[in-house]
This record gives sequence, C-alpha cells and structure tokens, in this order.
Amino acid sequence: MAQVRENGGVTLRRASGDGINVSELWGHAVANITPSAMPAVTISLVAIHGGPFTWLAYTLIGVLMTLVAVQVGILARHFPSPGSLFFYLSKALHPISGMVAGFTMMAGYFGALAAAPLLGGLFVEQALRFFWPVSGVGWIAGIGVLFLLVAWRLALRGIEISARWGLWVEIFSILCIVLIAVVTLWHFGWRDPAQWNFQRLHTTPLAQALILSLLAYGGFETAGNLAGETSAARTAIPRVMVLSVLMVGGFFVAMAYIEVLAFAHIPTPLGDSAAPLNAIAKAIGHPWLGIFSDLAMATAAFSATIATLNSISRILYSMAGHGVIPRFFHHRDLRHGTPARALRILAIIVLISITVVTLWKIPILSVVGTFGTFTGLAFLLIYGLANVATPWFLFRQRHAWRWLSLIIAGISLPLLIKVMAVSLWPLPVGGEGAATLLFVALVMVIFFWGLYWAAFQPERLRHILVAVDEP
Repeated sequence: MAQVRENGGVTLRRASGDGINVSELWGHAVANITPSAMPAVTISLVAIHGGPFTWLAYTLIGVLMTLVAVQVGILARHFPSPGSLFFYLSKALHPISGMVAGFTMMAGYFGALAAAPLLGGLFVEQALRFFWPVSGVGWIAGIGVLFLLVAWRLALRGIEISARWGLWVEIFSILCIVLIAVVTLWHFGWRDPAQWNFQRLHTTPLAQALILSLLAYGGFETAGNLAGETSAARTAIPRVMVLSVLMVGGFFVAMAYIEVLAFAHIPTPLGDSAAPLNAIAKAIGHPWLGIFSDLAMATAAFSATIATLNSISRILYSMAGHGVIPRFFHHRDLRHGTPARALRILAIIVLISITVVTLWKIPILSVVGTFGTFTGLAFLLIYGLANVATPWFLFRQRHAWRWLSLIIAGISLPLLIKVMAVSLWPLPVGGEGAATLLFVALVMVIFFWGLYWAAFQPERLRHILVAVDEP
C-alpha cells in the first residue's frame, strides 16, 4: 500500500495506484444487503400480508429503493468519502444531519455486525445436524467466534483481499439458493395463475407487505465507505449502488414468486414457516437440499461480517478525521493500509457481546430481532435524510437533475416516513421495543450535541465540512 497525504489528511491506495475493482465493490455492497436472508428467513413476514402478491411487494419496493439509490449515488458522486452519508449529508444539508447519520449508521451497522457471527453459527449448527447431533448455544458461540476472527483477519490484511473473499462467499451463498429454486421449478413447474389474478389483490394488506419488504434492500449505500480505496470512485460507486439494488431486487422478486408457488402445494402457509426453503426441500422429496439453505445463510453471515467490519471501521476513521470522535480512530496500519485500531476495537466489542449472549443463554433469534430493529430504523433515517439533502443541494447548485431529484423525493419520502412511523408506534414489546427507545434516545442526544456545538463551538462543525480524507 502507498500512503498519500491530501488536504491535511491521510488516504491509502495500493502501491500500483489502483483501487478495488467494480466487482469487488459490488460484492461489498451486496454482502451488506445480505440477499440470502430474504428467501431463507424474512420472506415469511412479508408473505403474511402479501400472500400471492408477495412478488409484487418486492417489485414495487425494488423500484422505490432504486430511486433512493439514485439519490444517494448523486451525493456519492459529488462528495466521495469513506464516511459515506456522514460526509454526504454534512456537505449537502448540514453538519448536524451528518453527525446524526454518522452515529446512527455506526450503531445500526454494529447491530448487524454483532448479530451476523451468531446467525452464521446458528445456521452452521443446523447444517451439521444432518450428519450428527449437535446443539446448544456453546456450539453456536464457538462457530460465531471463529467467523468473527477469520473475518477480522481478512479485513485487517486489506480491503482488496477481504472484498474479494466477501464477493466469492456471497456468490456461493446465492448459488446455493438458486439451486433450491431450480429444483423447485423442475418439480412444480413455473405456472401459478393465483399470483397473476389481480382481482384478488387488496391494497391494505399489500401496503403492509410493502412496509415489511423495504428493509430487505438496506445496505447498498455502504459502497460509499470504500471511496478512498476504489478507482474512479466518483463514477463507480454511484453505479454500484444502483446496480446492487436492481440485481438484488430481481433476485427477491424471482424467489418470492417461486416460494409462493411452492407453498401452494404445502399445508403450512408461507407466513407461518420459520425456515421456508427447508420446508420446500422436504415437500419436493429432497430434504437434503435444506443443507444448501443453511449453508447459504451461514456463508452470507460470514460475508456480511467482513463487509460490516470494513464499513464501520471506515466510518470511524472518517468521523475521527473530522474531529467528531477521538482522533485515536483516524489511523491506518502502515503495512496493510487498513483502519487497524477501529477493526481491533470492533472485534473486541463483538467478542464481548458473543460472550454475554452465551453466558446469559439469550436466544439467538431474539438477539437478531433486537439488533435488526435498530439497523432497520437507522436505514430509514439515513435514506429519508438523503432524500431531503439531494434536491436541497441540487437546487442550490442549479443542477440539471434538480427537478428529477425532487420528484424522486416526493415519491420515496412519504413511504419512508410511513414505515418509520409504523416502526416507532405502537412501541414494540421486548428487545425490539428497547432497541426502538435506544434509537430515539441516540438520535436526540446527537442532535442536541450538534446544537451545542453550533452555539458554543461552531469551529468544530465547520471542521466537519473540510475534506480531510476524501479521494
């Protein structure tokens, strides 16, 4: 890696001067979306309301999220930074909005990071049960620690190797699910008239399905975290953001259609199935195919662990460079060029969280649900702010795309606000409710912290607008 000083800050590139390529950048973004989770787990929640039109819910939300990706991509083109929406919103809207986005992004991504190794351990354990009886939180925790340590080591060695590993692991995960889908179509055929009978379509349950399907697309914006290490970042990152949503959306729609088709031949409704792909494998007479579903989720969890480590560490690095958090985190390893301090701290915190879950015997899926609630709220907030910031910035610049951006905001903002309102009230129970209250408290604390700086330390807000680590 070669070290280059720009605008008083430090950014690192490979000695050859090239950054990671587009395919590796795409793999990083898709790994953060974790598309395998949709057909393996979360489709059941959407199918409860979407029924035979679950595919339509994913289609409509896919169009919406593509528009959101266009908005975020515009900001990424103008303000490339490893801080991603922290820096985008600071420059396009206001530094306080950037602070709110930065901290909520870090907290939301950390929720995904803490859950991913445990989720990987859970699905590896399920796959192993096909061969010999293993069970218990100790197995899950042990596998989760192994996932974390390997992912941390890859992330520490360099963005190129970790992005490449994440790309191939994610491809393997998707191929496992595609295998199940192909065998399902071979067994049942592809015709399902019920999914095209629009006379049975009711708008109220479809609207609820739209709300639940929106969060499946979150994570594409993390492509922006690799701005300092991507060649031609101003053009590559916006393209990858849009491309990742389009490709993942096509996968979601196809899998929704296939799974609803299959469950028309299964007594248990899709909405009541905790492991729909395993249920399909049994229904077509090949229960061993369930191994591929478990492997898909396990490898996706590993890929997400790598990608999330890379994302959070670079947000920490960027925010430290702008003086929002301690300068301690604005440091890269001289040998590998990675934010080593941030990566080490993240690994230690996740190890502690895995230990707590193990010793207290907390159910893994409840942990995933709690952290997932926080992550989903973070996505909603930053996407909403991006839809305000982009037209605001473009109108100030009299940019040719300003009216298009305003139209996109007019379409996407109301739905994002609706999803946020439904998520906040009525307050969920249990861990999800605690996560919701913690999210609201975090946003309020950061907002008033920003107001304090504006009143008494305005130079600190101005420093956020200085390009200290941008390409």
